[in-house]
Amino acid sequence: MRIDLIGAGSLGLLLGGKLASTGNDEIRLWCRGEQQAQELKRKGITVSYEDDRESLWIPGDRLDALATTGFVHEYLQSPSDWIILMVKQNVLHTELVKLLAPLHNYKPHILCFQNGSGHMEMLQELLPEAHLYAAVTTEAAKVKSKREVIHAGTGETWVGLWHQSKIKKRPVNDQPEAISLLTRLNSAGFLSHLSNEVESKIYRKLLINAIINPLTAIWRIPNGELLSSSSRMQLMRELYEEAITVFDAVGIDYDANAWENVIQVCQATAGNTSSMLADVLAGRATEIRWINGNILDMADRSGVAVPAHRWICRVVEGMNVEKG
Repeated sequence: MRIDLIGAGSLGLLLGGKLASTGNDEIRLWCRGEQQAQELKRKGITVSYEDDRESLWIPGDRLDALATTGFVHEYLQSPSDWIILMVKQNVLHTELVKLLAPLHNYKPHILCFQNGSGHMEMLQELLPEAHLYAAVTTEAAKVKSKREVIHAGTGETWVGLWHQSKIKKRPVNDQPEAISLLTRLNSAGFLSHLSNEVESKIYRKLLINAIINPLTAIWRIPNGELLSSSSRMQLMRELYEEAITVFDAVGIDYDANAWENVIQVCQATAGNTSSMLADVLAGRATEIRWINGNILDMADRSGVAVPAHRWICRVVEGMNVEKG
């Protein structure tokens, strides 16, 4: 199987490296710049862990590392079985729109690993013939360098056919292409499942991210420290109550113990730096528009007041000043 993996950040390096380590498939890892691609070719990928496990080194000749500027030419010359999108929402909605537009009339299998929501609808309009799949994962990774990644937490990954896809919905046991990909993911050490409820999982993760990510970014604290004071937990609860009121208004299901799930995620990832905090510390634009901003959009459509989420968006957007 040939796999195009676009995005060589934390999860991109982790997924690309571990898939390449099995030696069973051709992995093309598409990087934002030529410098990273050349470094990966020379030195390979190193996956390390926060416990006592030995690091995994994948030599550069075990995968093709290339700059995204050459993606369309390479894909049209030698199409892959799967395109996996590992970039963040802001990159997907800007740079990747231009990158993927030439595939408008093609029928690629595409798997999306983005946080938040709104991207699947955009991709469906951009690539109406594509077989679009969404992924929700609890795997955690941190970039150490352009060729080194720390596997900070082992989780699970759920993959499902996007419900608005033109491709007729099929039972999970009648999706051979997806089953084949998940076999690869599992053999590379990622506990993965095929699901017909992936949209529900997207919104469950959206609820958690809309509480944890912006508050850790504003206060510049690891996830677990959100639970260290009543004042922090009170604001967490306000964001939670507003979000589930919106979910109720637009008909999105959520778990009866959703608040307890938020607390459990904070505890299970206590030492982790959220992706939004990492972006703020690096001076990068965040994904606030597609996380809390998505809740704002749903609230505006349904006439629900969400003052805490609106304030949070303004604060974090005011921190989005990208460096050079």
